[in-house]
Amino acid sequence: MSYVAPAPVVRRPWWQRLLRNPWFWVLLVLVLVSAACVVHTYVNMHADTEVERDGQKGVVPGITNQSFKLAFHYAWPTAAVWSAIFILIDRFRTRHLHVWFLCFCWGACIATWISLHVNTWMAGMLSVTGGVDPASGAGPAVYSAPFVEESCKAMVLFGLAVVMGRRMTSVVQTVSMAGLSAIGFAFVENIMYYARADNYARVTAAAGDPKKAVMEMVRLRGVYTSFGHPLFTSMTGIGLALGLRSRSRLVRILAPTTGFVMAVTGHMLFNGFSSVLPMAALKNLWYVALAIVASVVIFVAIRMMREGKMVRNRLEDYVKAGWLPESDADTLSALRRRQWAGLVALSHGPRRWWHTLEFLRTGTDLAYLRDAVVRGLEDDPGTRQIQLIDRLNSLRPMAVTVARGAKLAKPRLPAFLRRRRSQQVNNELQWAPPQA
Repeated sequence: MSYVAPAPVVRRPWWQRLLRNPWFWVLLVLVLVSAACVVHTYVNMHADTEVERDGQKGVVPGITNQSFKLAFHYAWPTAAVWSAIFILIDRFRTRHLHVWFLCFCWGACIATWISLHVNTWMAGMLSVTGGVDPASGAGPAVYSAPFVEESCKAMVLFGLAVVMGRRMTSVVQTVSMAGLSAIGFAFVENIMYYARADNYARVTAAAGDPKKAVMEMVRLRGVYTSFGHPLFTSMTGIGLALGLRSRSRLVRILAPTTGFVMAVTGHMLFNGFSSVLPMAALKNLWYVALAIVASVVIFVAIRMMREGKMVRNRLEDYVKAGWLPESDADTLSALRRRQWAGLVALSHGPRRWWHTLEFLRTGTDLAYLRDAVVRGLEDDPGTRQIQLIDRLNSLRPMAVTVARGAKLAKPRLPAFLRRRRSQQVNNELQWAPPQA
């Protein structure tokens, strides 16, 4: 069987490729803007606040660095666990570290900064009274905060949809990105809540033990209801993916809109019930929320299996045409074989592992491009199709492309130790010749 020969590829130096990559500049700007947002948020929360109540002026002390450190200590495990879950979901899209980082950083830094200021402004417009933080009342939490927060978290999804276009067509992929944006948002929000609880308990004698107050907040937000933000934003991601994969203009508009409305409605009900219902009633609703989470998990699992079947069917089109070997469809269509290929490549060294990840990603992009052609979403894929096939063939000598029968490489010593061991050492005794 013959397939397309690899085209000669001229590789530029790594620093030239880096500077020519638009993602480098996007991430650089993102990091700078995110750092500015985090610093500004910290300054606002760390500063003392002057208040006036019943004609008397007072000062509410800002959150101390000690409270911030304690809050970060309790907030990062929840963020780490949920981030790992959403990264593992997106197994068909390998080597998307920049997209994952972008989504998490957006939700953690920029979305929280925007929502904090907009929520405060909207709470002031609603004439909320009775608290230092105007965004802490039940009214803003039910009527304004869900819309503002879901809009901020979803901005990165719609922005990536505009930039990536047809390459962002997987429900699993959009759920992964939506979840990372949401968990980044929840991470910083949890730090604020934990720090406020600790700081308030330290400056108010009637509040009781500060550690107990923080631990109650950690159990509530970091464990029992930690699925809230990811669940709501995932609905927007699902609607966006269904819209991108549809040929109907009406569905392209209604699907993302419906997903966003469901996210806002769920967030609104969640905040409303938490504000007005007693704890006994909330326990029963918690089981209902778990059932909704389970249904979303089942839906995503089914989509993952369908995605693997779609990748196999679309790559077999190229196999039948003689453009790709049959092993490509076999390796790229099953998660266990993709993972085994990556593990075998890693045993051969980081360079082979990196090329294998690129091979898996390129093959997946080719399958989705072919699927877009079959669905009628792509009219002329010729140039990109040839580029992807050429890239696949150029990666074959450097990557693990056949998972069946592949074996792990034996551990090898570092190069400098191998050189030392290869030197022959003559341990024989040397005798002088007999004298005549």
